[in-house]
Amino acid sequence: MISACGKDEQPSDTGASTAVSGDGDGDSGETGETGGGKDTGTPDTGDDETGGFVPNTDIPGANTCDPWAQDCPEDEKCAAYNAGSDTWNANKCVPLLGSGQTGDACTYNGASEGTDDCDVGFMCYYTNEEAVGICIPLCTGNPDDPLCEEQFNCSISNDGSLLLCVYACDPLLQDCAQEGSGCFWDGAQFNCDPAGDIMTNEPCGYINDCLPGHLCADAEALPSCQGSACCASWCEIDNPTCPVPDTECIAFYDEGTAPPGLENVGLCALAGG
Repeated sequence: MISACGKDEQPSDTGASTAVSGDGDGDSGETGETGGGKDTGTPDTGDDETGGFVPNTDIPGANTCDPWAQDCPEDEKCAAYNAGSDTWNANKCVPLLGSGQTGDACTYNGASEGTDDCDVGFMCYYTNEEAVGICIPLCTGNPDDPLCEEQFNCSISNDGSLLLCVYACDPLLQDCAQEGSGCFWDGAQFNCDPAGDIMTNEPCGYINDCLPGHLCADAEALPSCQGSACCASWCEIDNPTCPVPDTECIAFYDEGTAPPGLENVGLCALAGG
């Protein structure tokens, strides 16, 4: 089974980048299922089978609030922010600057501040170069049973600092409606995330570093990969086409484990990679 790069989220002025470890058997236990999130475990930078290579920075005592409980004072909300790292790695109470709900336009003020004009329980995501995006919900429930509405997946990352209800998607259709986003694997499910611009077989570090239509896969999955991981393209098992020589369309999911509608998902990779 193909291995992907280690899970973490990278803040940027144009959106969030997510890096993940896991394979297509759905057993990473890092995020919830669509709507119900039954298989969520403690999020980390990799799982026992594949091992993530993206470092997970933890700053003890940085959290000042609980994003599940939203336990900040009135007129504030609990938001993820960058506490002296290269990624969102903690939560703090920030001023409540607006009341945006799901799908409303919003402005994000950067990972250091962690502020936006979305309501309590929402975050400004899918942002463009002007830091304008849309409000999406945070997961509700608890770490053992995270919840999101239909059409969303609960994606938990960065030691639980980010609890995002992101849109679910199909990697072959690349059916994400949000501008500048693509359909990426997070270790347990396919989510719409802001897309990078790294091309096929080029080195990557986070799952959405690559152009849409790719997985940031461990180096052994591709020939001549010059990094710890490189971008591998998705393919259709029933109609395989692979752009990189010596690769073939390999079923992404173990037999009998693919979710309905994703049975035809394959990845262009080395056999046995």
